[in-house]
Amino acid sequence: MNKVVIDMTISLDGYVAGPDDGPQYPLGKNGGMAIFDWYFSGTKEYRNPVFKPEEGVNLDVVKQAFEESGAFVTGRKTYDITNGWNGRHPVEGLPIFVLTHNPPPANEVPKGPSSLIFVTDGIEHAIKLAKAAAGDKDVKIGGASPGKQALKAGLVDEIYVHIAPYLLGGGVPLFDILDHGIRLEKLYATDGPLATHIHYRVLKG
Repeated sequence: MNKVVIDMTISLDGYVAGPDDGPQYPLGKNGGMAIFDWYFSGTKEYRNPVFKPEEGVNLDVVKQAFEESGAFVTGRKTYDITNGWNGRHPVEGLPIFVLTHNPPPANEVPKGPSSLIFVTDGIEHAIKLAKAAAGDKDVKIGGASPGKQALKAGLVDEIYVHIAPYLLGGGVPLFDILDHGIRLEKLYATDGPLATHIHYRVLKG
């Protein structure tokens, strides 16, 4: 059975982007791009120019993303900032479900190996569609807003965070709108250059 996994890189102080993120500063000010240094610290490209991790733990994590991911759920802000990844999501070839109230005109959606599907009726429906599309692989949530919505709705099975040794001091927090506590079980932790990778199960009930 597939799982719903929040899979995000964050700064040590819990932000997925610095202040004022947008097209000019895709990961915000205060050096937001630094939290993804672990992607680029190696010398050999892995399947996509975005990924160039060092051999070892970081490369294993990137390989895992390609092997386990069956579909992605993200938000409209991420879509806009990346220009729809120009039709090529970093984990390419998978369906990407974009939460939005106002889908862009079809002729403005970039074409490429990634299938971009816009969902207007909420996180529950987006995850239902993504789970059906993912088959026996996992649904990955790759945006702060849909991640928070899914957590509040009790839809998240696991959280996989890649913690960068960087303090952004503000910006877009990953966990900030919960109205109740959520207990987690640590499944494992690994440490690679420029990132510590911690995988948790969300304990429900």
